[in-house]
Amino acid sequence: MKVKRIFAPDMRQAMRRVREEIGPDAVIVSNHRVAGGVEVVAAHEHEYEAAQAEFKRQGQERRRREEQLQRQHSAGRQGAGLDDEMRKVRARIAAAQQQAASPAEPGLDVVRNRQIESDEDDEMRSILETLKARQQARIAVPADVPEPAPRRPAPESADGGDHRMIVTMQQEIQQLRAMLESQLKSPPPAAPAPRSQPPVAQAKLSRRLDSLGIGARVVRHLVADIEQDIELDKAWRGSLARLSDAIPVVGEEFIERGGMVAFVGPTGVGKTTTIGKLAARYVLRYGSSSLALVTTDSYRIAAHEQLRTFGRILDVPVRVADENHSLEEVLQSLRGKRLVLIDTAGMSASEPHTGEQIELLKSVPLRMKKLLVLSCSSQRRVLESAYDTYRGLGLNGCVLSKLDESGSLGEALTLAIEKQLPIAYVTDGQKIPDDIGVARRHDLVSRAVVTAQKALEREQQSGDEPDLAFIGRTG
Repeated sequence: MKVKRIFAPDMRQAMRRVREEIGPDAVIVSNHRVAGGVEVVAAHEHEYEAAQAEFKRQGQERRRREEQLQRQHSAGRQGAGLDDEMRKVRARIAAAQQQAASPAEPGLDVVRNRQIESDEDDEMRSILETLKARQQARIAVPADVPEPAPRRPAPESADGGDHRMIVTMQQEIQQLRAMLESQLKSPPPAAPAPRSQPPVAQAKLSRRLDSLGIGARVVRHLVADIEQDIELDKAWRGSLARLSDAIPVVGEEFIERGGMVAFVGPTGVGKTTTIGKLAARYVLRYGSSSLALVTTDSYRIAAHEQLRTFGRILDVPVRVADENHSLEEVLQSLRGKRLVLIDTAGMSASEPHTGEQIELLKSVPLRMKKLLVLSCSSQRRVLESAYDTYRGLGLNGCVLSKLDESGSLGEALTLAIEKQLPIAYVTDGQKIPDDIGVARRHDLVSRAVVTAQKALEREQQSGDEPDLAFIGRTG
């Protein structure tokens, strides 16, 4: 008969060992709390009846031996014996509570729960029967037989006192039994909800992030999991670190990949100047022979003159896509170039030619990457409008321009985070090719903090002076 007695530190590990050593069809014959953990007796499902009968027989034999030993003890040891029984009951209750709190292992038969309850009832009945037998033995002692001296003093030594003590003990056992049954029937208590950040601390962090121009939804995410008892200065650095992690960036020189790159966006955001800066960087590194510039802006008078000026200075060809030469024809003629930078007409969503420009870019069968140029001096609503206008092209990233003219960088960062639009470059001046750089997360956060600090200093808001000094510390 495949019956195993398994010892483990807790019931969960015991159940796992039962499953491993007997199999998924194992059933629990009994479980007991022992020194250092729990003892579980388990058997295979088809041998369960025989194992249970054998275990009950052993239990009955053990109880008979215990009763014989108990009858041999003097009445003076009755109090100590009752204490032992109470300790057993409490140990059983503790084991049952642990069992109720531990989730069941998959594949083990639910018979084990019924068996545990049955064992509890047998144990309780055994305790009560033992108590009754002791009471009857106490009453049957002849009056002329001297009682042995008790091993510890008791407030009452008469028969009536002992009887009342036994009755009281029985009542207490009944109460413990009721507690045990309630514990087995009740579901385990739900885990306490994590303590939230105190509103005052959350408000301070939210206000400081808001001063950077960060949007409300992003702010809630950044302060949601701040530890409760953390120092405010450390919490601020932690929120800035989380902001840095949330910003999507390309993280490398985008033009190094080569190919055809179109720059799109509203008028006045710096598309042509950005192309001039990138073209100059490329020529300084690789020369001018593998670079070409293209413009699709034929709507404004002399719109392409600035790009032609860049071309003459850098000694690279400049092509114009118009009614005589389609964009596809121009790009096909430049397929031998490693890098082609395409300047597009800057228009807002309300202008009639915006749709034509978008359809023009969509109609080109050649693979073309698109970067949205966003001015950091624009309001959040303008940034969102630009994104909504051009997102149908399948944007590959964005360029944040005019950082030097901005009073807040947070609006542009919020858009990039919420739309998951990787930032490729940032520009902060008119110098070519110096005032442009690859976007880096930590640098963007530092710029946002410094920009907000300068704006607050200009506004001279005396009520925010403590936060002003705090904002300057980025970690």
